[in-house]
Amino acid sequence: MSTHGEAVEDIKKAKSVLDAEKTTVTNKFFTHTSVSMVKSGFRILAGVALCVGDFAVAGALLIVAELLGIAEELV
Repeated sequence: MSTHGEAVEDIKKAKSVLDAEKTTVTNKFFTHTSVSMVKSGFRILAGVALCVGDFAVAGALLIVAELLGIAEELV
C-alpha cells in the first residue's frame, strides 16, 4: 500500500499528463467546432444563392458543406 505522499505525487503526475493533453487538443486548428462553424457558413451562403436563384452555386456550396461534414467527423 502506498503512503499519502506517494499518492499525492501520483495524482500530481496524472494531472500534469491530463493538462498536457488538454493543451494539445485546444491548440489544434481544425477542431470539431471550427469545422462545424465553417460548414454552417457554407450552408448559409448556399441558402443565399438559392434566394437569388443561382442554383449551380447553391449546389456547389452544399457539396462543399457535405464534404466538410465528413471532415468534421474525422476530427
